[in-house]
Amino acid sequence: MMRRLGVILMCLLFFTQCEKGVEKEREIGYRGKARSNPYLAFERFVQQYDGQELVVQSTWPALDESEAMILFTADQLSSRFSIDQVQEWVEQGGHAVILLDHADMYAGDWDRWSSAAELPEPLLEWAKRMEWKLESSSSEEKYDTVELQEEPYEVDLASRTLVRDEDEKAQALLMQELGDGAVTWVSDARLLRNRWIDQKEHIELLSHLIEVKRDGKMIFLRGVGISFFGLLWQKGWMVLLALAVWILAWLLRHMPRFGPLQQGLREDQIRAYDHHLEMIGDFHWRLDHGDSLLLPLRHEVQELCHHWQAKNGRLDERLFDVMAARANIPVDRVERAMTDPKARDNMIFTRMVADLQHIRKAFA
Repeated sequence: MMRRLGVILMCLLFFTQCEKGVEKEREIGYRGKARSNPYLAFERFVQQYDGQELVVQSTWPALDESEAMILFTADQLSSRFSIDQVQEWVEQGGHAVILLDHADMYAGDWDRWSSAAELPEPLLEWAKRMEWKLESSSSEEKYDTVELQEEPYEVDLASRTLVRDEDEKAQALLMQELGDGAVTWVSDARLLRNRWIDQKEHIELLSHLIEVKRDGKMIFLRGVGISFFGLLWQKGWMVLLALAVWILAWLLRHMPRFGPLQQGLREDQIRAYDHHLEMIGDFHWRLDHGDSLLLPLRHEVQELCHHWQAKNGRLDERLFDVMAARANIPVDRVERAMTDPKARDNMIFTRMVADLQHIRKAFA
C-alpha cells in the first residue's frame, strides 16, 4: 500500500512540473532545387544575363581556348600541378575566379558556418608570387564596399579568410591581370549564394565580373567538398560511435570462442623442466607420432653398427642380426625399432626408443 502511494505521489509531482508547450518558428531556408544547390540563383542569372548556360561540373576542365571563365574553390587548387595548369590557361586569356570562404556545397545557407578551412600550401605560394597574401583569421572581417576595376560597389560580406593587397589591407575581392587573362580572388563566396545574391549591389558586381572575360564557356567547377562518409561522420558522429560500441559488445557476447578457456598454470609448473618436456613430447606426438624423433636416433645406430662391422671385418653379415646379437635382444624387436614408420601408441613408442638406446650403447 505504501509503495503504491509513493508511486502516485511521484507521478503527481512529475506532472505538476510540466508546462504548456511553446511553439517556436525557425527559418530553414529554400525548398526543392534551391535547397540542394546554393548557387542555383547565380546559374540562372548567368543564363539570363549573358545568354549562355553556366556549365556545372565536378571533373577537371580541359583548360583550352573554348573556356572563358572558370570558378574554382580553394580546396580544388591543392597541388602545384593543378595551379601550374590554371596559370598557363590564364596567361593565354582565361579568367579564373577563386572562391575562398563559405564555398562549401554541402553547407546550407541557413547553417552555422564553421571556422575557415586551412588553405592549401600551393595556393598560398601562388598568391605570394602574385604579390597577394592569403591568411586565416579567428574572427570575420566585414566588408561594406568593393572595388572592381576602380568601380565601387556596396556589399554585405564577411570572411575569416583574408586577402591582403600590397598595402596589407584586407579586401573582399581582388583582381589581377596575368598574361592575357586575369585571376580574381573572392574571399566570401556568399556573394554568389542564393540567400545573399540579391543583397545591396551584389548583382551589379557579378554583372561586372562576368563581363571581364573573353568569348567562350563559363564553368563552375564544384564538388561536394566532402566525401559521403566524411559528411556522415560530421553530422552524426555520436550515433556512429554509439553504434560501433553496440556492435563491438554484441560481437563479444555472441561470437563463439576458438576453444575452451585454458586453465591458468602456477609459476612453478610453467618453469618446471619436466613440464617443458611434456609439452614438447605432446607436440611431436600430435605432429607425426614421434617419427621426427626416431629418425635421427635410427641413423646414429645404423652408422655405429656399420663402423663396428667394418672394424671387425663383418660387413657381409646382416645388419639387424649383428645389432640383435650385440645388444642381446630379439631380431624382431630390432626390426620394429629400426623400420616401424609410426608407433601406434605411446607404450610401443617408449619400447622402440628404449631398444634403440640399448643398441646404441652396445656399439658405443
